[in-house]
Amino acid sequence: MLKSIEDICREISGLEPKTVAVAGISEEEMILIKQALKERLASFILIDEEERIKNLMELHGIGKDEVRIHSVQSAHEAPEMAVELVKRGEANIPMKGHVHTSTFMKAILNKEMGITSGGRLSQITMFDGYSGEPQFLTDCAINIAPGLKEKIEIIENAVKVFNVLYAEDPRVALLGAVETVSDKMPDTLDSAIITQMNRRGQIKGCIIDGPLSLDNAISEKYARIKNIDSPVAGKAQILVSSDLREANSVSKAIIHYAGRNACSILAGTRLPVVMTSRTDIQRNKLNTIAMACYLLK
Repeated sequence: MLKSIEDICREISGLEPKTVAVAGISEEEMILIKQALKERLASFILIDEEERIKNLMELHGIGKDEVRIHSVQSAHEAPEMAVELVKRGEANIPMKGHVHTSTFMKAILNKEMGITSGGRLSQITMFDGYSGEPQFLTDCAINIAPGLKEKIEIIENAVKVFNVLYAEDPRVALLGAVETVSDKMPDTLDSAIITQMNRRGQIKGCIIDGPLSLDNAISEKYARIKNIDSPVAGKAQILVSSDLREANSVSKAIIHYAGRNACSILAGTRLPVVMTSRTDIQRNKLNTIAMACYLLK
């Protein structure tokens, strides 16, 4: 059972490497790839203009036998090629490199390519949690202001990923500023409805409660102080935010203030996809590559 993000990297380094097709190459990607090769996290196909790739490989001391090159006329074409290589079985995982997110996502969402499952896409930040074990936080990057239906789909995505990693029903906390339900705070109404739907079996495979403030969701001590009687309070494994602004801010605080190990997971696709932010620290980008490979092991 995974006890930390570090466990993922350690286990992947001992397995036959999966192949990651990187769409768009810059110095930043080359530094990342060099370290990933050193840690035996994956093998790589680099997709960009051939001369550009070769120059960067020489600059960063990566040998011709360490990676494969797939030449395109411009980086703009790289995302479609990354997905095509996965579809043809030449690669296992497409990865966003030095290309615009919108260009990369257009290739991922292309129905003819067969990468999406036909459902909602959502993002999960997995991090070494407050209790010392990994926790999920969703959605930190894709769904801006999800309504009731969208929140349920985001929860279901997170539960599916959790079930790949752990053989148990996760405890899901719907985050809010308070534990009480108020018509002045619409997100608390959504949380109350989703909690009741879960109790009646309309949302399966998990235990949901909310609204719960962040401290009461992750700390049994603070949940006891507030006399919160809940199967989730203090023991949440999946944290679900009310909107992207909240989730993104919390995830940045976890990573940059608390210094927690983390990785990003794109949920709702048939195969793992690596999509990190340019401002992510390198360790977490490496963790994200390792997680994508782990989900395919």
